Amino acid sequence: MAWRKIGRIFRAEGQRDFMVSHASCPQAVQQDGDLYRIWFAPRDKQNRSYCAWLDIDITKPTEILRLAETPSVAPGALGAFDEQGAMFSWVMSHAGESRIYYTGWNIGDTVPFRNAIGMASASGPDGEFIPNAGPVLDRSAMDPYFVGNPCVLFAAGNWHLWYLSGTAWSPASDTAPARASYNLRHALSPDGVNWTPDSAPAVDYFHPGEMAIARPSVRYADGLFRMHYSWRGTGYGYRAGYAESADGSTWRRLDEGAGAQPSEEGWDSEMIAYPQVFEHSGQTYMLYCGNGFSAAGFGLAVLED
Repeated sequence: MAWRKIGRIFRAEGQRDFMVSHASCPQAVQQDGDLYRIWFAPRDKQNRSYCAWLDIDITKPTEILRLAETPSVAPGALGAFDEQGAMFSWVMSHAGESRIYYTGWNIGDTVPFRNAIGMASASGPDGEFIPNAGPVLDRSAMDPYFVGNPCVLFAAGNWHLWYLSGTAWSPASDTAPARASYNLRHALSPDGVNWTPDSAPAVDYFHPGEMAIARPSVRYADGLFRMHYSWRGTGYGYRAGYAESADGSTWRRLDEGAGAQPSEEGWDSEMIAYPQVFEHSGQTYMLYCGNGFSAAGFGLAVLED
């Protein structure tokens, strides 16, 4: 895959009080014709994540047409699973209902955080998103450390969830906090709310020194699931990854075909993180985040032959 980078679309720099920094996990949803809404996760001055959006014309993607005045999902109540953050990850529609799936953040003690997966639903595309009272997936015997970065599709007659699952924490040192390792897992559901995880990882560690695989973004067409994600390891930042599956559960990693690489300099010179791929008018586009785990914002690339 040969990707031509179009440029950075957005960087959070205080445009709203909930957009002080970062712009993680972008996802493009077509509104009408060339008009797209890009959902993403900004942070406030307390480093808490939200679910927000902006609108662009895909033919002039670096010009923002509209920016959300208020968040669609905000951090939850005192003591809730999402008290310290409601990090956008995926939005989808089914049977007239819109759903946002997000990562709920809690601050840890011996480790920096513990995460769970939340869901907020709305009646139609313009309705108010109402979060569930608790997580739809949390720590369990299958996922003992934390879960997050959900991607949900209703495909091939089933509800599918792909998500990040913590596999270990490395101890803190005098100079650094404890570090997490995580791979990707898959779960099925009868309703998109109650999930049963598979017994084995969907996308597991592969590269030398690899310790983190994040933000699955899945498309389904012609009987094939296609996943884009990001992976990183000791001494190197996030890179774009790609895998294919016939059933959504067992995946074959094809990272050498992911294509997009960090630039020699600039906002995306250290990372290609949290990619999402979509098609429009016969062209294939990739949204992705840059340096600092999206502190540098997100941009757009187009696939060329």
